[in-house]
This record gives sequence, C-alpha cells and structure tokens, in this order.
Amino acid sequence: MFRRIAISLALLGPLATQAQVSDHTPVIEASGLSITKADFEQMLSGDPRFARAMAQPEAKLALGTDFGKAFALEAEARKRKLEQSPSVQLKIRNYTTQLLANELLVSLRKGYLKDDAALAALYEKNKEAYAEPRVRQILVRMQGSAVALRKGKPDLSLAQARTKAEVLRAKLASGADFAALARAESDDLGSIKTGGDIGFVPKGTADAEFEAVAFSLPVGTTSGVIKTGYGFHLIRVEERRPMALEAVKEILANELAHRDLDGIILNGYKLNLAYFGK
Repeated sequence: MFRRIAISLALLGPLATQAQVSDHTPVIEASGLSITKADFEQMLSGDPRFARAMAQPEAKLALGTDFGKAFALEAEARKRKLEQSPSVQLKIRNYTTQLLANELLVSLRKGYLKDDAALAALYEKNKEAYAEPRVRQILVRMQGSAVALRKGKPDLSLAQARTKAEVLRAKLASGADFAALARAESDDLGSIKTGGDIGFVPKGTADAEFEAVAFSLPVGTTSGVIKTGYGFHLIRVEERRPMALEAVKEILANELAHRDLDGIILNGYKLNLAYFGK
C-alpha cells in the first residue's frame, strides 16, 4: 500500500513541478541568455508546434530542447560578437523590415475586426462580390497534375490538354450541354456523376485563377479556358447565394487592411532612380 502511494507521488512530482513554474521563471538558459515561461509561451502563441507540445509532455520537452540548442548557438555567436558585424546587422535589418511590415498588416486586420461600421459599409458596397457561386466545371488534366488520371484516358501533355480544353469550349459555344459534356470528358472524378456540379464555392477555397472567374462570371454563362495547377478548367455559374456579413468579416478586414497598406505605400517611399533606373 505505502509503495503504491510513493510511486503515485513520484509520478505526480514532475507534473506538480511544471505547474508551479511562475511566469517570470526562466525556462531556457544558455551562457547568459534566458527566456521566461511567459515570454516563451507568448513567443510561440501562434505556432502550431506549441499547441501540440502542450498536449504531450514528450513533445513539450522536445520543443524546449530544440530551442535550447538554438539558444546555445546564439550565445556562442554573441560571445564572438557576430551580431556586431555590419553584414549581419544588414541581414537583421532586412528581417526586421519584413517582420514589421507583416505585423503592421496583422495589427490593421485586428483593428478592422473590431470596427463593425467599417466592415458593414464595405459589405453593403460589395455585397455581390461575396455571393458564393454554384459552379459546374469540366477539368482537362495535364501531365504532372495532382488529379488522378481517369481510367481509359490518355495522359495529356500541357499543349494537348490546352488544345482539348479549347475544343470542348468550342462545343459548348455551339450549344453542347455542359452537364453531358462534363460526364463524358471531365477529369474531375468527384463531379462526373453530377455533370460537373461541384456545389457552392466559398471565397478563399479555390485557386486564385479559378476563383477570380467564378466570382465574376454572370449566372448562366460559361467561362473561357482557365489554367491552374490541376489542368485546364471550363466553368459555368449556375446560381449565387449571398453570404452573411458574419461569414466574411475576416475577408472584409483583410481587404480594408490591404487598402490601408496600399495608401501607406503610395507616397511612402522614393527611389534613387540614378541607381535603380526608370
């Protein structure tokens, strides 16, 4: 009985010790460098590795070990005063420039997510742009596509696939039934049985080239040939349904944030054209 209790306490010991570590306690140290629990967790708050590590003690230790190794190397580099090298300082500046530009975008987005009036105004102005299209497609795959080759169909080269897509587009323009042609010719195995109907396409879920056409094409019309990494597409928009404001808030906030960035960039810098040229 006593032995079992002792074993249980021994097993609980490490967990209890971890739970008692305060936010201000260093959790990694290396030759004068250290980082506290609070700073370590804040630094990794958006990193998926951290979420996984918190759920598995072994993964948490492995993550700490990885950072410990990096800290050890950083500490040695600082001992050698490498951070004082002009070339290293320029690399740090380049990284800082990119980091701060991204943080500015993140900050603007967060601000707009709290600005219900600005989000609603942009939504009302562009409501149709956020209406999801229900799309039919005919896909002509090409060599190297991630789409599986349809049984009995040839593995077309890029040029051959483009030519076939153009031929199918001509047939549609001459009055061929889109659904029937999709069943016979499309390489999209998931939509053959439905005559190419892939359902509603939410914004941000398809290739940019595909989505740009799907969201701008009038209902009841057929596109030209669209090239993506999957092959060549012909699409037809069957209908559109409005998306609720709540469903597109992040998209709206992102657009407003990028609009601000464009304004900042517009007159925010100048180039020495004697060096860069016109």
